[in-house]
Amino acid sequence: MTIEQLGSIGEIVGAVGVVLSLIYLAVQIRRNESTTRAGTTQALLSTSTVMLYEMSESQSTWLVRGMAGEELSPEEKVRKDFYFYALFSHFNNAYHQNFVGKLDAEIWEMFDSRATRNVSSMPDFDEWWDAFRSNFTKSFQDYIDAREKVCASSIP
Repeated sequence: MTIEQLGSIGEIVGAVGVVLSLIYLAVQIRRNESTTRAGTTQALLSTSTVMLYEMSESQSTWLVRGMAGEELSPEEKVRKDFYFYALFSHFNNAYHQNFVGKLDAEIWEMFDSRATRNVSSMPDFDEWWDAFRSNFTKSFQDYIDAREKVCASSIP
């Protein structure tokens, strides 16, 4: 066997090695993407659970009274603003994770439904949103504006 033949065999073996390495990397990237999606989902759902638990444990009735349309004290209005800011920051995070492809479609549907429900049921939402919208990403602002239009068009 000549040096040229050995060189040709070496090139073939090298090419097969490159192809196998690429296949291995593709499998690893898929596994990593799946793990990242699961981690993102877990973090978002854990945050949701903590927020809901804290609200259920709260001795304050401001949220219930506010949702019933009752007048809130100045202190309660500040609490409401902070709570809704936290809630919509959480939705902004879910929106972003979905936008960059790191959130399962079914989980996003749940968050989309929750955001729409909150937009349509929050007393004085338009006023609150106008005051706080600049604290959120532009794409999330556009998303919430679209939710508002959907909610407004569904009111008879």
